[in-house]
Amino acid sequence: MAIPDFSPADERSPRSIDVSDVVRLEADTHALRALDYRQGGDSCLDAVRARMREALPMLDASATEKVRRRLHVALADLHNLAGWVCFDAGLVSNARVQFTQALVFAGWGRHDGLVANICYRLGRVCLHHESLDEALDYFRLGQLAATRPGNEIAASILSVNSAWTHAKHGAGDQALAELDRGRDQFATADHTQVPDWARFFTTTDLSAVAGAVHTDLARTVSPRHTRIAIPLLIEAIDDYDDGMARSRVFSLVLLSINHLLDRDLDIGVEIGFRALASAETLASTRVRDRIRPLGLQAERHVTHAGAQELATRIATYATTGP
Repeated sequence: MAIPDFSPADERSPRSIDVSDVVRLEADTHALRALDYRQGGDSCLDAVRARMREALPMLDASATEKVRRRLHVALADLHNLAGWVCFDAGLVSNARVQFTQALVFAGWGRHDGLVANICYRLGRVCLHHESLDEALDYFRLGQLAATRPGNEIAASILSVNSAWTHAKHGAGDQALAELDRGRDQFATADHTQVPDWARFFTTTDLSAVAGAVHTDLARTVSPRHTRIAIPLLIEAIDDYDDGMARSRVFSLVLLSINHLLDRDLDIGVEIGFRALASAETLASTRVRDRIRPLGLQAERHVTHAGAQELATRIATYATTGP
């Protein structure tokens, strides 16, 4: 997928905008989000920044109230994407700045569902960096924003990610309760009108996050959780297409870890090399971070030559910039 060209010849504020201008902005954000999912944040960071520079002058243009509100939501989502792309590229401070701006625009647009999604993404930044209490705070804030009918998908995303955070804490009962809650919310949601920023969250992604929850419970509570995690992750891997290449890599990493925890070493190593090969095609600092625990798990199996080779290969990959 080619990176869209967002280098306008004239960035002066337009005198007026109509709905077609906002629709074009929404379409560009959609295209860039697809590129991020497929190739990683580093692949589209410059293009996202260029699109923001082009879009911001639209704020000074005249527009109807309806168009202006939709513009605020579109700008919120563009900055929401920018925050996610910065996060994936390892630019955490930049990501927080973009998410903060996204919250401002989402507030202007009075879109609770988008506010909830931004809180989810801020929570994921914290979760990635093991700031678990802060992650839970953001997920709770998001749940408050997602209380209105019609926000069940947003609420489900927040619940299952809260479950993942509790699993990392070793709070098994809370993790499973939140996971069940998220599944119930997902089951009752209207899946016909899902906004672009939440469209990633399908039954496939739900299986992947549930697999992540049980993977961490296998490490923090009981190894028996590998028996639940493995089929969930296999289901997700089989169902992800190339458009969700990064998410598929994350599930491959977790599946390999589960097999290594079960001492099913040959299969675990085979899947680990598959995860590494896929990771090497992506421009993502976050993927490098997420594959490191697999290398450490493989390194523990000192008598297995394949596991040792996998650990060495991952260490080399993880210390080499994109």
